[in-house]
Amino acid sequence: MTTCIKTQLQRGIIATMWLTVLITAFSAFAIEATTPVTIGITAEFGIKGSHAAQSIDKGISLAISEVNAAGGVLGGRRLAVERRDDRGVPARGMDNFRELAANPTVVAVFCGRFSPVALELVPLANKLGLPLLDPWAAADSITADAGKPSSHVFRLSLTDSWAMATMLDYARQQGHRRLALFVPNTAWGRSSEAALGAYLKRHPGLSSETFWYNWGDVEFSDRLQLAKARGAEVLIAVANEAEGLPLVRQMAQLPAAKRLPILSHWGVIGGDFAGNAGEALTQVDFAVVHTFSFAERGGPRVQRVAEGYRRLFGEDVSTLRAQVGFAHAYDLTHLLARAIDKAGSTDRASVRSALEQLGPHDGLLRRYERPFTPQRHEALERKDVRLGRFNSAGQVISLGGKTNR
Repeated sequence: MTTCIKTQLQRGIIATMWLTVLITAFSAFAIEATTPVTIGITAEFGIKGSHAAQSIDKGISLAISEVNAAGGVLGGRRLAVERRDDRGVPARGMDNFRELAANPTVVAVFCGRFSPVALELVPLANKLGLPLLDPWAAADSITADAGKPSSHVFRLSLTDSWAMATMLDYARQQGHRRLALFVPNTAWGRSSEAALGAYLKRHPGLSSETFWYNWGDVEFSDRLQLAKARGAEVLIAVANEAEGLPLVRQMAQLPAAKRLPILSHWGVIGGDFAGNAGEALTQVDFAVVHTFSFAERGGPRVQRVAEGYRRLFGEDVSTLRAQVGFAHAYDLTHLLARAIDKAGSTDRASVRSALEQLGPHDGLLRRYERPFTPQRHEALERKDVRLGRFNSAGQVISLGGKTNR
């Protein structure tokens, strides 16, 4: 075989090898380009009477549909959601998170409303390098690691400190000085008690007595009467609907002179609290912390989202319970989509960094000038939190009335 023929054969082999490499690379790129970018969620879907996980899921789903209709992310990849039910149990949430983290297409995971679950997910998210997005759980320490390179937790929700300050500011405005704090013996309850304690240090004219209860307790009459007998002027309730309902019903059963006004953390709006409380709610002076309600919001942006909700789910948004979870998850999903595009890939570390570098964003709940920074992983502020009351349709209306957006 001549040298010329050998050279031609070698060149042919090399060309074939390069062609194979190019075809393989192109095929891999084509497969990646058509593979959806997945958003995970582990939340309490299976808890009877709870609407929070479903509301969060609907907020994610509507935002995803809007992003996909606009061309997706990364030049054409669609977003998708993968759901897990943790039933509000921390161990289940951790198992779900690990399963989702093992899926290479999952770029971030949403948690649900329960702080005890979210708090167990925080070190896991940091260890596995997978962003954890919090649209509800309020314990202050969930984002305590913000500012550290290892922190992968981002929250678009209120905190226990903001909720407590909102309730206590209002109590002071009403002239109340002696408080009774009803809290669950959980991480959420301890976080709320710590927030109240910090507030009392700043306002020494106030005093408070703590009444602990366990999840699942349904008898509060003796404690309510004891709080009144010891001079409490207002009850600060940290409760979900399962305990909040008997609390309100038993307060309503007391003689009018012995009833205390109730200022409630927002756990009760995770279900159909007003519908289930019925007439009892009209017998008690009851206000609840919240951040968003379609019933009090006007403006073109809110109307567009309401119309999109109707198209996607076939129902009017007024029927949606736990609306704060929807609004927070909707905005947080859009922020995540922007971060993916800013990162230029689905690399989790790059997406995490991009979340800290996002510019202004006009969301459903508010305009975010800088949603997150390397030192601050809270998208909302104390001023976004307010008190409201349930209207006849079971929606929350702020004490200050409607706002336009």
